[in-house]
Amino acid sequence: RNSKMAGDAEIDFSTLTEELETQELEAPGGVGSPQLYGQLLTLYLLHNDTLNCKFLWKRIPMSMKQSSPELSLIWMVGQHMWKRDYPSLYDSLRKDWSQSVRPIMNAL
Repeated sequence: RNSKMAGDAEIDFSTLTEELETQELEAPGGVGSPQLYGQLLTLYLLHNDTLNCKFLWKRIPMSMKQSSPELSLIWMVGQHMWKRDYPSLYDSLRKDWSQSVRPIMNAL
């Protein structure tokens, strides 16, 4: 899926997903950065890939989840999507997202 947003270059989300999955596999010690995990979680939500999103969440080290509040906020968006709790979903999307996930969140 491609998306063009004001101020952003066109983003090929499918290609970005593949690149991030490769980066995770090649990460030192098998542990990626909070930015990588945030982008990948958000892309899985965008692609409605619930299974990969849940497995990724389980792979993220607890210490990283605790030290990176944005990861928990992304996870919360996913939970509202799966429960079809649209009022809470729209509310949870209205955050000041980091540059690395903002274009993907805007595409949701």
